[in-house]
Amino acid sequence: MLMILLGVAILLQSPGDTISLDQALDRARHARASVVAAAAAVAEARSALRTAGAVPNPTISYSRTESVPRNHLLFDQPLDWLLRRGSDRSAARAGVDRALADSSLAVAGLLREVRSAYFRARASRLAESLVRAQAALADTVARLSAARLRAGDISLLEQEQAAQEAARARQTAAAARETARVDEADLARAIAWDGVPPTPIGPLDAGLDQLPDTSVDLAALPGVRTATADSAAAAEQARSAARARVPLPTVQSGAEWGDEAQPGALRVIGLALPFPLWNLGGSRVDEARARATRASALAREARLDAVRQLRLVRIHLEETSARARFDRDSIVPGAGVLRGRALRAYQAGETGILPVLDALRGERDASLGALQDQLAFQEALADWYAVVGSAK
Repeated sequence: MLMILLGVAILLQSPGDTISLDQALDRARHARASVVAAAAAVAEARSALRTAGAVPNPTISYSRTESVPRNHLLFDQPLDWLLRRGSDRSAARAGVDRALADSSLAVAGLLREVRSAYFRARASRLAESLVRAQAALADTVARLSAARLRAGDISLLEQEQAAQEAARARQTAAAARETARVDEADLARAIAWDGVPPTPIGPLDAGLDQLPDTSVDLAALPGVRTATADSAAAAEQARSAARARVPLPTVQSGAEWGDEAQPGALRVIGLALPFPLWNLGGSRVDEARARATRASALAREARLDAVRQLRLVRIHLEETSARARFDRDSIVPGAGVLRGRALRAYQAGETGILPVLDALRGERDASLGALQDQLAFQEALADWYAVVGSAK
């Protein structure tokens, strides 16, 4: 019976544009600004890496005095960056790794939003069509009961019960139509769709019979990659702070001229060495080391959180898939058989209206429950892809 109702659902779909899951995901990748923001963050981190490896510009100074030589032109080139350059570049490279992990996390979160919105809209549209099909069956029962009333086979109460059930079914269909329209509007927002929201197509139980591989490299998870990159950057910054305590000179060169007793220019070459008189930079190093220790601890906590999150989404995925398969393969077909038998018995005058109404309601509840369980499976699958950072 579920396959028949799904066929009716396709026939009763609202007119307008339709969209598949792959089309929705592809449109979101190209149309949503959050993807552009994630790419810009990666570009910013790569620019910071180039900045970390850049040689600082020299300082040029010119002065003129009344005493000879009167003109002084000096170039100062600091050398203290030589010891820090390796650590600074490593820290900036870790920043690139973090930006890439954040980008993967942002894209995965966006695709999870799109998948959830897509399948909610699809489930709502199928629920509307199923309820409308059930309302048509209730109308058939109401017409049948009216004919039997005219023939004197049933009481007025029984005919009124059938008519009341048909009216309630139409009201349920109206509520389902509103839910479907709202969910399609949410889908349009998720994929940045202009105009009339599209109607999602495709089976709601896609992927139900073949779950994704649940073996995952923990270090490859975006959340773990982010925390690991932060820890690596903090460690390199601590090394850079320690190396900055080593005094390296500033090379000075230039020329002096303007002495009538000494024609021409005199070359000037010298060194300027920082003198740690007021502080040795120890507090700055301690601060950087404390940050590195904290980042390392947070990275270990992130791995524990990732293990727990993986277990939770795997459990949710396995349990929802089991319930959805049982609904699809057992409960819904059984409810359809019971409804058919009750309706035939009523047509033959072997039973009253109440068993028929119970069978109709049971089939409706079973079909809608199956749709909700399949939707729960799709949302669990979306959660799984978001946790592992997959672009599916």
